[in-house]
Amino acid sequence: MTHVVSDELDLFLAYLGQADEVEALTLVRNLLGKGVPGDRVLTDLVIPALRGVGDRWATGEWTVAREHSASHVAGRVVHLITDATPRPRSEARVVVCCAQGDWHGLASTILAALLRVRGIDTTVLPPGTGAGELARMLPDSGAGSVALGCTVSTALPGARAMVEVARRVGVPVLVGGPGFGPDGRWAGLIGANGWAADARGAADTLAGPDWPAVTTPAPRLRHLPDAAHDGVGLLRTPLVAAGMSALVPIEGERSDTTMRDGLVTAVDALAVSLFVDDHALFVDFTRWFADVLDHRRVPGEALAAAYRAFAARLTHVPGADATLTAAGAVL
Repeated sequence: MTHVVSDELDLFLAYLGQADEVEALTLVRNLLGKGVPGDRVLTDLVIPALRGVGDRWATGEWTVAREHSASHVAGRVVHLITDATPRPRSEARVVVCCAQGDWHGLASTILAALLRVRGIDTTVLPPGTGAGELARMLPDSGAGSVALGCTVSTALPGARAMVEVARRVGVPVLVGGPGFGPDGRWAGLIGANGWAADARGAADTLAGPDWPAVTTPAPRLRHLPDAAHDGVGLLRTPLVAAGMSALVPIEGERSDTTMRDGLVTAVDALAVSLFVDDHALFVDFTRWFADVLDHRRVPGEALAAAYRAFAARLTHVPGADATLTAAGAVL
């Protein structure tokens, strides 16, 4: 056997849902022992299972705690595959990291494991690493490339800063993850040298002959410094409070953390939408968040009311009203 079958994927997802680390690790050891390559286990088992985990959280089927425990077990599996793969002896080295402001480190760990299976040595930076730390470590790291993941679009300003410091010292940056939008539409805007649709594509690109060995400094975004982005970000706390107050006539007094945390993210998404000068970012976030709320029986009018409260307090911010109106049209 050299591939993963659907029954094994279903079983693995069940183990993740039960936080059964022992059985999950045993299943993967058996697959590796039967000759299934480590990269196939990652791309055909671990990654699809994690998508299933995310879907179950989004629909309310799984709690946040259950999603976190499932991700922890999946991380242990990735480390098992990494430990079972000899460290590459190639001179090529890739620094793998998350965008500043993005705390989803598992995607970086998976990519690093894939690269190791492909014979490329990596240095994995922990979530929370900022542009300053990257700038300090890159010159002495021996890295020929940076692979930068961004799972949430709210981290795009942090991604931009990290791309800029890497390119400043002549290291090309390949980016990936849903944070860069459909088809990586915002990857070029922040100055990346390339974009990959998924972890397998990223590994193929970095291992391929056409990946750039040198690079030029990243171009500056035309609309920076960005007063609109900064103006929304500075008002995050009062905007969230106003949004929660607007819910009272619709939902009554709510302390629902999903709603409050969602409004925090909504403010950040609005700010970043202005940062990249694209309504689509905030509109796409709104569709996703409205679907999450619908599964939790929160009416769309609740989010619309919060957006009206945002607009009332952002009349001085250029572009905010138009972006909120565009998003409100999909509710």
